[in-house]
Amino acid sequence: MRQLNDFSEYLEIESENLERAVAILGDDYKFVSDLDNLYGTCVNIPLPDNPDLMIPAFLFLISHQEYYCSVASFMRLHKTGSFRCLRAALDSTFTAYYLLRNPDKTESYVDKGENPSTWDYLFRNIKATIKNNKKVFPLAVGLPEVHDLCSKFAHADPEGIFHKYLMDKKQLKLQVQYFDYDDTPEDFKRWYTFFLYNFYKIFLIYWHEMLKKEAGKLKKEINILVKEYKSNIANLRKNYPLL
Repeated sequence: MRQLNDFSEYLEIESENLERAVAILGDDYKFVSDLDNLYGTCVNIPLPDNPDLMIPAFLFLISHQEYYCSVASFMRLHKTGSFRCLRAALDSTFTAYYLLRNPDKTESYVDKGENPSTWDYLFRNIKATIKNNKKVFPLAVGLPEVHDLCSKFAHADPEGIFHKYLMDKKQLKLQVQYFDYDDTPEDFKRWYTFFLYNFYKIFLIYWHEMLKKEAGKLKKEINILVKEYKSNIANLRKNYPLL
């Protein structure tokens, strides 16, 4: 466990970690850009002037932002940060999915300050709503369980923090690990695949529920990209299953 001297050294180690991560991933690193291309291409889809789409569209952009933050954190060996970003993206996506299926609730979402009890009832436990209504929200199957895993790292859960600490019994000093090192390159690739796969599932919700029907001439192109990524991420999951 390396003792850090200052913030500058922390940033230097981050840069070193990023270089090593890119080298470890090799050809598989391109799948970050491929998924980003799916998100980015959909940003160019003009949505109709419909107030019911405003919030889901905004949450789509937030999910894309969290994708950037999550992958950037992971590549710098901040896996706990990646989990937090994925959790935030899932929160946004669950809300967007619900509103796209229940557009009459959009006003209740926006007017939280005026109707806090209604907002709490509908949206504070949105994960449970999605999880308990699989037939209504089929594209989200499995994602509430991923959210549960992420929550262990978004809060001070023992599983999310205790692996970072070590007691030096000789010097009687408590030391902390500022980075999340995996045991092997294969373990690193397993978690890499995990994050990409779940952000791909998040993308699919926005694509099928909102963007696809408005894509126009882009629809064919994006469908091809979706099909290709589905095949690629399936191969990655086969090669690097999360045990």
